[in-house]
Amino acid sequence: MAGARLIALALLWDPAIAQTAARNAYPSRATYVPARPTTTVLDVDESGLYVQLPDGRLMGFTDRVKDGVPEAIARYSTNEGRSWSEPQTLVEFPKGTSGWTMNNVLLDRHGEIHLVYYKGGNNSGKSLYDQRLDIWHVRSVDGRTRFKPPKLVWEGYAGALLSVVQLRSGRILLPFSYLTPRRWRNRGTGFDAFTYMGRFSSSALYSDDDGDTWRQSPDELKEATATIDADGGIEPIVIQLKNGVVWMLIRTQDNYFFESFSKDDGAHWSRPRPTRIMSSDSPPSLTRLKDGRILMLWNNCLRYPYANGGRHVMHGAVSEDEGRAWRGFREVARSPMVAEPPPPDGDHGVSSYGVPGLTKEGNIVAALPWPGGPGGKSYLLHVDPSWLYEVRQADDFSKGLEQWSIFGTKGVEVVVSPDKPSDHALQLRKPETSWPAAAVWNFPAGAKGRLRLRLLLKPGFAGARLSLTDHFSVPFDELDENYNLCNFNIGPDGRLANGKELDPGRWHNLQFDWDCGKGECGITENGRPLAVLRLTRETIAGVSYLRLVSTADDTDKEGLLLGSISADVSESWPK
Repeated sequence: MAGARLIALALLWDPAIAQTAARNAYPSRATYVPARPTTTVLDVDESGLYVQLPDGRLMGFTDRVKDGVPEAIARYSTNEGRSWSEPQTLVEFPKGTSGWTMNNVLLDRHGEIHLVYYKGGNNSGKSLYDQRLDIWHVRSVDGRTRFKPPKLVWEGYAGALLSVVQLRSGRILLPFSYLTPRRWRNRGTGFDAFTYMGRFSSSALYSDDDGDTWRQSPDELKEATATIDADGGIEPIVIQLKNGVVWMLIRTQDNYFFESFSKDDGAHWSRPRPTRIMSSDSPPSLTRLKDGRILMLWNNCLRYPYANGGRHVMHGAVSEDEGRAWRGFREVARSPMVAEPPPPDGDHGVSSYGVPGLTKEGNIVAALPWPGGPGGKSYLLHVDPSWLYEVRQADDFSKGLEQWSIFGTKGVEVVVSPDKPSDHALQLRKPETSWPAAAVWNFPAGAKGRLRLRLLLKPGFAGARLSLTDHFSVPFDELDENYNLCNFNIGPDGRLANGKELDPGRWHNLQFDWDCGKGECGITENGRPLAVLRLTRETIAGVSYLRLVSTADDTDKEGLLLGSISADVSESWPK
């Protein structure tokens, strides 16, 4: 019975659950217009971790070396992190020591600060299996007026420490992943010999005396990987649910997060199982909002060599029912370097390594390091959770292609509309055989909704595909047709597979009406039925992406124009 209760928490999309969640939404958002997510440039030594103090100030933390002394510093903001005070030293580590790297911070129920650190040894020139990244803990006392000496918590090689929480019992829980001796030639015994469980396993450390002493859960959490020498289950995060169960999400290379549950405050964990939340090989974050909702930031991305799906964009979603149903699935950030080829080494893109903080206004702030970004700067992301509740989005291209992803392609640009010089249109054509031509547009997710667009096929048009799906993949994804929810193919000169046609040289008003409950999408042109497409699979929250791709075998010098586009998913979220 206990196992059944845990399985019931699995993140399956269910229309009834989604509608119940919608009815619990804020009534005030009918009149409140939320701001779109924004970013503020941070200096390279400014804050990267955040807590909201009882006095209303936002406290930001980072580390630096000053005059040979490693130290933890803090800055303070009274305006949601848009400007910061000068740094103040919190903790000084022994002069001449190195390898101190702050990973996380916790403000406990007594108002004291807990800092979680890596400390690396002399890892230069060593293989990964010979390196060290130990876990250390530092905490304040006497109302944050002084700090205790650093305490070694765990020895070995740990993955990024992206979550530390205090449970209702008072226990401090620190999930972590650690390097194991596993390799393909040393996979293990029993069932492990038939597969490969990855280089890392996950577990949890916990303290019942404010960090003075720590214990480790005896449970080793591991998942099979799709490729040899992959990491496996890594970089877990946790949140305590309202029923007291602790929920853990684990980064994997399997296109979905895995999850584990603990009924005894992190001492023991259930066997990890896959969720229905799509994910690149990147970590998520879970933040409990002031009203009890959960906000998740993650890369809802698949099928790209780096991080198994790419980190070009970050998404946000909100759950009102403890992670069963989610709404939003909107792009909250994009890498400013997305138009450039990836760097030859190191991380790139945006992901949830910037642990979010909750401000006094109920907004989310998170540092986005964006390695290689303009001027070597970091950025602070600001997200109003109410923005994730919007149900409509439109574009007339008057502001260019700011809503679209077109990197890695050629032939996509904004042009003057042939009808009216004051109007604009997206032009998609394929000028070179060796380059794809494609564009990707995100809108609020919905299990039931409508997409309207104004389309003109130019005489000589050589073919295109309009697809609806529920996740991001790069515009040049050659496998997208296999993974989209539905594909509407328009052949050369506007011919459709069912014998119908879209005449080139004139505008067509196309309408896509999808219903995930029925598993279908109907397409009409000026009210004329064109096709009814079956959706290829179930989805956790519905449709949230349009993909527009040239299917020309060689080149398409003429292409098509997209004059305007709008999406409406209000039927998915009844008031």
